[in-house]
Amino acid sequence: MSAQPLGAIAGLVVPGDGRGRELGFPTANLELADDSLPDDGIYAAWVRIDGAAHPWAASVSVGANPTFDGDRERRVEVHLHDADIDLYGRRLDVTLIALLRPMLRFDRVDDLIAQTAEDVVRCRSVLGAPPIGPG
Repeated sequence: MSAQPLGAIAGLVVPGDGRGRELGFPTANLELADDSLPDDGIYAAWVRIDGAAHPWAASVSVGANPTFDGDRERRVEVHLHDADIDLYGRRLDVTLIALLRPMLRFDRVDDLIAQTAEDVVRCRSVLGAPPIGPG
């Protein structure tokens, strides 16, 4: 964790739309104590669960998810890499390390999935996290 952080976000994990899991990138939706969020975009981040010492590499989406129609509030969604953990009701402390890209609207869901996979690879590289292992 050598890069200078861009900011921090903390909140409890609450149920979301379930769309991330359907797309192959499950996310933890944060209920935020305040609405002071960084600019919309996709970030590389380190995340601590319930104040644990071990940080998890994560891709973080901040914004209103413009690919999916509807009047949506800005939100924070955290995709922990290499984790299959029930996070509902747990506190996540998110340290944003780098902005990977701005929030984009995709015409096709397949394009969003492909871009998200690229985001995870780039995020791992930025964080110096090991590549995703088999299976």
